[in-house]
Amino acid sequence: MTDLVLWMSFLLLLAAALTFAWPRPPGWDPVTFHHLALASLVRGEVEAAGGDLEAWRARLGSVLPIGPAAPGGGWTLDPDELGADYSTAERLGAGATWDAVAAGAPAVAEVVTRRLDDVRLIWFGAAPLDIPGVVTLAAAAVTLETMSGPGIAASTRFVLATRDHGAALLTALKAAPDRRDRIRALLFVDATFDLAAELRQDDFDTELDRTTPWFVLRTRDEADAMLADPPVPETQRRSIRVHDLGQLSIAALSEPLLARSVAILLAAAG
Repeated sequence: MTDLVLWMSFLLLLAAALTFAWPRPPGWDPVTFHHLALASLVRGEVEAAGGDLEAWRARLGSVLPIGPAAPGGGWTLDPDELGADYSTAERLGAGATWDAVAAGAPAVAEVVTRRLDDVRLIWFGAAPLDIPGVVTLAAAAVTLETMSGPGIAASTRFVLATRDHGAALLTALKAAPDRRDRIRALLFVDATFDLAAELRQDDFDTELDRTTPWFVLRTRDEADAMLADPPVPETQRRSIRVHDLGQLSIAALSEPLLARSVAILLAAAG
């Protein structure tokens, strides 16, 4: 009997260990969150104009990037139905409800600005999006020296963004391990990448144990417009995760609601 009890105890401990150690998919998908934010902003615009559900769906068809899989119920579902993983109170702050996002409530803009207060967005080359709520810097070409200078503290974190210099930004980042810990996210909008360049997790490692999100928003479906999420090495150390925000038209890049939804995403992803 004693051997049986010991054996059962071993099996229970093994099951518990596997339960806690087995990798789980992330409960929160930034791409889904972004699309829900944009869909909510569009809902507010349509409702303010007296439109109905069909008008909302039609408007989404012209501004929402295609590609990412919608949750059950589509992009017009109530985001609160997705539970705590997509709670704006958890991701942004008190007062920033989904209804407040849709209504364009000042509380949402305030919380986005607060969460991005010590963040600097650097556009390398022309900026296709005018993202609100964050201090924005500009550089004609890729130089990570832009991450230092007047008004930038040791605590300041950065979102590095580009349309014109996708390949160059990755090359510079790979060669600058001392800069990578200060990067909050990368944002590629209609960028072009070098298909011959191998993307590896280890090449973008950080001293801090964190995964840096790389967001890709495309206007093309050609191979050089996309980034594949690099495989996790044997060490299981994931340094980066590529998030494809989908494809939209060039005209849709000028939609102010798109810039606002990206600002909400950057605030929530920090």
